[in-house]
Amino acid sequence: MIFQEFTPQMLDFLAENHIRNSKVWYEEHKADCRRLAIEPFYHLTEHLAPTMLEIDPQFVVTPYKVLSRVRRDNRFTKNKDLYRDHLWLTFRHPKKHLSDSLCYYFEIEQEGWGYGVGYYHIPTDVRDEFRRMILHHDMRYQQARQALEQTPAFSLYGDCYKRPPFPDAPESEQTWLNRKNIGVSYFCDDHTALFDGSFYDIMIYHLKRIAPFYYFLRTAEERVRHQ
Repeated sequence: MIFQEFTPQMLDFLAENHIRNSKVWYEEHKADCRRLAIEPFYHLTEHLAPTMLEIDPQFVVTPYKVLSRVRRDNRFTKNKDLYRDHLWLTFRHPKKHLSDSLCYYFEIEQEGWGYGVGYYHIPTDVRDEFRRMILHHDMRYQQARQALEQTPAFSLYGDCYKRPPFPDAPESEQTWLNRKNIGVSYFCDDHTALFDGSFYDIMIYHLKRIAPFYYFLRTAEERVRHQ
């Protein structure tokens, strides 16, 4: 499938809106924002919904609930910019805060675009549980690791501790155990495939192939909840 709704004009609009930082200007150009940015993301969400629900039937796939807002909530941050210059989609369970939700995501930034699955900030008890699963060579961990090895477009993300919490664990497991946060991501700094629409099929392929990584972390969450 060729998805050709994202354009350079979308990035130009988001960048200018961010730089102007003006509610008046945004309101005057709200129709352009919807046409250039919001509607393409909504349409992509509709196309992705069957795949996402195949991976997890509990995912929220309603477009306006999945897409980030152009207007920032800057009440509790030092950065008082009113508008973002980038947008993203997140597929996660209902009534979950994005900050600690396990989710699939797709993002477009000025510098590039990408997708993946994981946490923004993983809850401590879930991190402890996935570490136990690794140390006990749980089947879900083995499947997640194999999926990542077989899908080299993805790489693990998450800051690492300066001092490994499990120094005696095998070196091959340190990359996983030593993460403060965890997820896998693909990122491309060339917008060509995004704008010509050729990104779509390979993205769908990747999102399905990396699903065992999602199930590994979802299992850790479920075990914490049952405990």
